[in-house]
Amino acid sequence: MNSATNSLRGEQIALSFGGIKVLKGLDVEFRPGEITGLIGPNGAGKTSLFNCLTGAYIPQQGTITYAGHSLDGLSPAARAGKGIVRSFQHVALCPDLTVNENVMMGVARNYSAGWLNAFLPLPRGRKEREEMKRAAEAALTDLGLPDVGDKMPGELPPGMQRLVEIARAVVGKPSVLLLDEPAAGLNNSETRDLMKVLRKLTSTDLVMVVVEHDMDLVMSICDRIYVLNFGEIVALGAPEEVRTNPEVVRIYLGSDDDE
Repeated sequence: MNSATNSLRGEQIALSFGGIKVLKGLDVEFRPGEITGLIGPNGAGKTSLFNCLTGAYIPQQGTITYAGHSLDGLSPAARAGKGIVRSFQHVALCPDLTVNENVMMGVARNYSAGWLNAFLPLPRGRKEREEMKRAAEAALTDLGLPDVGDKMPGELPPGMQRLVEIARAVVGKPSVLLLDEPAAGLNNSETRDLMKVLRKLTSTDLVMVVVEHDMDLVMSICDRIYVLNFGEIVALGAPEEVRTNPEVVRIYLGSDDDE
């Protein structure tokens, strides 16, 4: 299935805010079986492109497709229903739900009762709740967190909270996984653990896109990297190609994101 027909594509994506051109007719392709990085200095447009892919922003020009089907006009929720899911730059776990329950929300789209019925003590939801709980526990175990399901998110350190959010994103077995600065707020040890997890998640069927400012992480795990600057693509290639590209060397790579 590692075919261009199963890629997430953006063609001639243009986005402006108040007359300021944020994205200038970008052509991008994110392929299954790869981890693709989006990097660039402050104001480059990488978060804006990411938000167009997820449906949070609607570009004024261009089209976005997955597996040859247009995503234009689909809300973030509708895209999630098609297996296109994201994590957030800032951990967005519900503090009043257990870790298991937070992760279960990520698999609810696969069940007819939906997440609300599954959380209520109704006959229709009871069986699905048990299935969702098993799926959540399996996802947490795969990410190295087998014993935290009954804890509250606030009881966990930041690194574990980040992994819980990724577990919520992957528990429904997405076809496209969009990670927004997954290493934000992590220390060196936690970042190394995250890198191992992301490599483990790679599969021939999964498109994975990472917006990140941690260059060590990007250069270590990405197969291809897009470098944006002022809303344009200034480089595309394997990590070593990007690392030695004169234009990339010239611009500032290590800044915060553009939003």
